[in-house]
Amino acid sequence: MTPDTIEMIRRILPLEMQFPYYPDRESAWLLAQHLSEDTPVASLRTQPVGKLLDRPLLKPLVAACGGRLRPRDVLPLAHADRAIRWPDMAPAAQRALDPVFAHAWLDFTLSFDTWGTGRHWQDAQISRKGGNLVIQLGFPSEHARVFGAQFDRGKRRKLEYSGHPVRLDGTPTLAWARVDLDLDTGTALIEEVQTDWLRAVSWEKIRMAREGAQDRDLKVMIAYEQALIGRYARIWPKVMLLATLYLLREEFAVRQVWIHQPEAGRVLKSISGRAPPRSLYSSLPRAFCMTATHDAPPFLRPKRRRVLSKLAAKGPPLFWTMAF
Repeated sequence: MTPDTIEMIRRILPLEMQFPYYPDRESAWLLAQHLSEDTPVASLRTQPVGKLLDRPLLKPLVAACGGRLRPRDVLPLAHADRAIRWPDMAPAAQRALDPVFAHAWLDFTLSFDTWGTGRHWQDAQISRKGGNLVIQLGFPSEHARVFGAQFDRGKRRKLEYSGHPVRLDGTPTLAWARVDLDLDTGTALIEEVQTDWLRAVSWEKIRMAREGAQDRDLKVMIAYEQALIGRYARIWPKVMLLATLYLLREEFAVRQVWIHQPEAGRVLKSISGRAPPRSLYSSLPRAFCMTATHDAPPFLRPKRRRVLSKLAAKGPPLFWTMAF
């Protein structure tokens, strides 16, 4: 993306967006994107989205739908915050919503930033010259009550790395995604999904123990790390990816999304040091029903043709992709 395109997109977007999350929201949202008409369940089971049908949020609806799923019954599960607006829901869909409202939702916030426009593009770990739009996932309000009660502002600064695209004021950043969006082709490449905060808490705990921190302070940090891991460690990747896909599809009508495969991503983004967690570029896209491909985003092919050809000749897929 060019810097001008990123700034234009940032002017369109608000400073913050609310993004409520309830358990398994991603399953209903993903299925809704692939369900353009009433469809037999047997047919859906033969498709990549078939594995979603047994997920907790969808399973009761599938069991009671009479063998045929309707978009109007799946959409309220994907957008429960707007479910009251969906007319003609089947009784099975209404019953499936009951557990959603029985859970406490997490009120994440999305904010936005720019990455890679002020430096050499290969040093910024992006796949082509230009820059990325950053989508930041801010902690829900429950975290402020825990963190604010235990730590002062100085502690927050020790858990944030200003060289990464995180917010240094307002709601702390739990995770972020970097995106290269091409409005002409309606396609997007998710360059990165990452968190610093959980890792930084672990490092800070180790530092405090090594430097002989007061017993109470160390115990507070240990308890905070355990609470943080228990609450967010398993869900942050899927919330981050869902929020990114949601934004691309709902706000910019993107028709196809791509994510790097682990090895190809290292080459295309010129990552020479420690590689990102492999699961974020393998298990996570697979869980979101993306398919492996040797193809590449159309806007990337002319710019990186030689590298893409060399990578394709080695055999393994280059990207994950999903069409809406």
